[in-house]
Amino acid sequence: MISIVSAIWQRPALTDIFLDSLVRYRKDYGIQSVVAGSEKRKTQDMCAMRGISYIEIRNKPLSGKFNAAAQKAVVKYNPKALLILGSDDFVDDNLIKNYIRVIDEADVIGILDCYFYHTGSKESMYWKGYTNFRKGETIGMARMVSRKVFNRLKGELWPSNIDSGLDFNMMKRIRKHKFKQIVFNVEGMVAVDIKGQGNISAFSDYRENMSPVEESVFNTIPEFTRIKQL
Repeated sequence: MISIVSAIWQRPALTDIFLDSLVRYRKDYGIQSVVAGSEKRKTQDMCAMRGISYIEIRNKPLSGKFNAAAQKAVVKYNPKALLILGSDDFVDDNLIKNYIRVIDEADVIGILDCYFYHTGSKESMYWKGYTNFRKGETIGMARMVSRKVFNRLKGELWPSNIDSGLDFNMMKRIRKHKFKQIVFNVEGMVAVDIKGQGNISAFSDYRENMSPVEESVFNTIPEFTRIKQL
């Protein structure tokens, strides 16, 4: 029904935890994943030992890497929808259940806000989403698109030659078509981006719209006990 699309690069400790979360999603919900990696045997073996489908491709451009994973997922698993997760993104059961509940009602499903956790400072934060010209836009983490979107965009959810701005550029492509969207606020769910492990975007980039939360908010993420030890 759903395939997760992701990409990995370095950060072996966090990557191990992330790949284990993909195994959990498969076991609990039948969600098959495709991961694009760029470290040859090293990353291939990390996925193979968990039964996760893998594609080897150069790390840059990053958009090409994610496109390759999405294309392989469609061919290999014929999913109804593709769920986009970075290798530092973790979601809980409530989010997945909500997405499954509305999967037939829209072509783009996503969240407006999320949580952050910084492994260095041990800060647990809530981010209220975009407040600028992008206000009301779903964030890239946990954005899910239907096969209709994939097909309409000719198998390229992202422009093929960019290393940054992937979330925004995907939405630019999506807005050219009249896809029905369903958006959620994260209240009652958890979607957390782990910072402090060599991320593409810095924790400080989001601080203006952050507010602290109790670390216990992440208890619905089984992998969090390992994440906070990083």
